[in-house]
Amino acid sequence: MKRAIVTLCAIISFVACSRHINIDIEGRLLDNAASMIYLVVENGTLDTLASAPITDDNSFRLRCKVEQPTVAFLCDDNGNAISMLLTESEPLTLRPAEKGGYTVEGGPINDKYNVTMRQLSDLAQQIMNIDQSSETAAEEYESLMAKYHDALSTAITYNLDNIIGVELFIQQESRSMTPEDMSVRFAQFSPQMQELKQMQQFKHYIDILERSQIGKPFIDAEAMTITGEMTRLSDICGKGKWVLLDFWATWCGPCLEEMPQLKKAYASYALMDFEICGISLDPDIDRLRGYVAQEKLLWKNLIDLPEEGATSVAELYGVTAIPTNFLISPDGKIVARDLRGEDLIHQLQHFIEGEEFCTYPQLHNNQDVGEKSEK
Repeated sequence: MKRAIVTLCAIISFVACSRHINIDIEGRLLDNAASMIYLVVENGTLDTLASAPITDDNSFRLRCKVEQPTVAFLCDDNGNAISMLLTESEPLTLRPAEKGGYTVEGGPINDKYNVTMRQLSDLAQQIMNIDQSSETAAEEYESLMAKYHDALSTAITYNLDNIIGVELFIQQESRSMTPEDMSVRFAQFSPQMQELKQMQQFKHYIDILERSQIGKPFIDAEAMTITGEMTRLSDICGKGKWVLLDFWATWCGPCLEEMPQLKKAYASYALMDFEICGISLDPDIDRLRGYVAQEKLLWKNLIDLPEEGATSVAELYGVTAIPTNFLISPDGKIVARDLRGEDLIHQLQHFIEGEEFCTYPQLHNNQDVGEKSEK
C-alpha cells in the first residue's frame, strides 16, 4: 500500500511537471546594439520570464519554463521588441526575416503560425495595392477581404486546440465580430484552450461587451467629479433625460477634435432634456480641470480613477479605445453608441426631436438603433 501511494505521488508529480512548457531559444542579432535579451509576456503589465546575455558574437541562448501556452516577446535592454513568438517545448531559433526584422522558427507551433501570417500578410498587401481609381476597385476590395476572412477563419478552425487559434481569434477575428459571435467561437475551442489565462480574460471582456450592447440598461458605476466629490451614473442616467456618456482624455487628439460637435450638441439640446457626462481617462486631474475651464465644458465632467483593485468605468463598458460614447435614453437604455461628427447631431435630432430617421451607409449599427428604439 505504501509503495502504491509513493507510485501515485510520482505519477501526480510527473503530470504536474509535464504541464510546464520548457522554452529553449537561441539566435544571433545582426548588430551590437544590445547586451541583454529578455523574454516577456503581457499580463496587464510586461512581466519578464527570463533573460540572457548577448555574447561578443551577438549570439544568445535563453531557457525558462512557463505554465501555460502564451504569446511572448523577445526584447533587448534598449526596450526594443525584437520578435514575437508562441511558447512551445521545442528548440526555437531567432533568425533574420526576409523583409527585415526577425522571426522565431523551429517548432511546429511557430512554424505553422509563420506560414499563416505570411498568407494573411500577402492578402493584406494585395488589398493595399488596389488601384483606387480603377472601376473595379470596390469589387477587388470585397473579393480580397472575403479571401482574407476565409483564410483567417480556416486557420483558427484548424487550430482550436492550440495557441495559434487563440492568438488569431483574440487579436484579429474578434475585431469584426459581435459579442454573440465571439461567444460562439469561444465555445468551439478545446477545454484546455478555454482555460488559458488570456482566454478567460477575453471571456470576461465578451461578457462586458454583451452587457453594454444597444438595447441593454446602462451600467451603473461610481466615479469622481473634477471637484472631488464621488457620484454615481445612476444620479444622472435613467432620470428622464437623454444622456451622452462620453469617454475621452485631454491627451487624445481624436477626442479633442470631437469637442466642437459636443459643444454644438449641448448648445442645441441642453434645454430639451439632454445632458452630456464626460468621463475622462486622464491620470492628471489638474490638467483635466484646466482644460474643462479653458474650453468652457459646461456639462458634468467625471474622472475615471478607480482605487487600486477596483474596476474602472471604462472597463465596465468594454471601452478599449477613445473617443467612445453611449447615448442613454430617459428610461436608462443604451440606444446608440460611437456617434461621431455630424452623425451625433443627426441622431439627437432623431431621438430628441423625433425626426424621421435617415441612415448613413457607414453607420449601419445606428440604423439598428433606430429600429430598436421604435419598438
